[in-house]
Amino acid sequence: MKKFFAFQVLIGMVIGALIGYLFPNFGQALNPIGTMFINLIKMIVVPIVFTTIVIGVAGSGGKKSMGKLGLKTIIWFEFITSLILIIGLVLANLLGPGKGIDLSHLAKQDIGALQANAAKVADFKSMIVDIIPSNVFKAMADGNLLAVLFFAVVFGVAAGKIGKASEPVLNFMRSTADIMFKVTQMVMATAPIGVLALMASSVGKYGLALLVPMLKLIGVVYLGLLIIIFGLFPLIAYFLKIRYFEVFKMIWDLFLIAFSTTSNETILPQLMKRMEDYGCSKRVVSFVIPSGLSLNCDGSTLYLSVCSIFLAQAFGIPMDLKQQLFLMLVLVVTSKGIAAVPSGSLVVLLASATAVGLPVEGVAMIAGIDRVLDMARTACNTPGHALASIVISKWENEFRQENQPASSIKEPAPSNS
Repeated sequence: MKKFFAFQVLIGMVIGALIGYLFPNFGQALNPIGTMFINLIKMIVVPIVFTTIVIGVAGSGGKKSMGKLGLKTIIWFEFITSLILIIGLVLANLLGPGKGIDLSHLAKQDIGALQANAAKVADFKSMIVDIIPSNVFKAMADGNLLAVLFFAVVFGVAAGKIGKASEPVLNFMRSTADIMFKVTQMVMATAPIGVLALMASSVGKYGLALLVPMLKLIGVVYLGLLIIIFGLFPLIAYFLKIRYFEVFKMIWDLFLIAFSTTSNETILPQLMKRMEDYGCSKRVVSFVIPSGLSLNCDGSTLYLSVCSIFLAQAFGIPMDLKQQLFLMLVLVVTSKGIAAVPSGSLVVLLASATAVGLPVEGVAMIAGIDRVLDMARTACNTPGHALASIVISKWENEFRQENQPASSIKEPAPSNS
């Protein structure tokens, strides 16, 4: 079993779903165990992100332009975001997930908490300003990865500029990073148990009652995500001479963990490590993947485009091509705030719906099935981050070991010892 970590996670998902379905009260009682697993992961994310970025940036000695890397990263993210938005709009118009659906059959839920956060997403100016932390320790405590990323880049550039004087600090950073990756292995050994608890809790709480009326929306979103993962990404990889399915096989267990936990933070440390082992530059990986948590949310982008058109269709609001293109521009901006607020994708959907005049009541109804959609859209981000790391590494001419088989570099599954 130690050799098949992904299988352990999959078994945990299945058992958890069965427990939640057959014994819903007991399944919900397991929620604290799942929460403890998520907290364990969040505990190690910021130290790993900060130390690896500082080491990578300082190691370039100022010779490599971080501004150039940042620009290339943003260009790639926006390119992928635009393609996925187009896929979502095409699917929503062709398949019409909102046509013929009576949303009144679903219990309306309170969206007060979502509305309180929607303004943060819509205020793009404030979002940009907040990237520069007024208090870096507060940013770390809040898990604001974009702010941590900014400070780490500045810190790393400064350390690289002063040369040997920074060696004691950089040695400390290297030791800290090594320790935190070991801690990650220890934490990931508990993943099957954490996944089991989270699945049992989710199925026990939401059950299947809310799924039936919204099956068409769920089906279109899942179809779109499958097209992205097994159509768009492989096509792009083919033209860029990247062995996509080899990479996907390498991160398969992380894909399952992201699916079951609905959190990309849970797989961030190991994804960074594996992409470095695969041949991506540490400097690129430590910048692209953490920034991608906010700027490269491929699954959430598809979800936003499909659900926005769904709302218009379900409430009988006609939207012509011009209005849909305007909606796409709104989503390009608002989608960048997904990781900055609680219930990110749902909040962004509310902000976008408000901006283009769609009924916000529909967002409350989608909230009932959001957990089901959240699992798939979060998992979709995993291969998106991996592909972005390889593309940017190649673009920066910092990709190595291109011919090394993935099976030979994939780190062993963590043991329970």
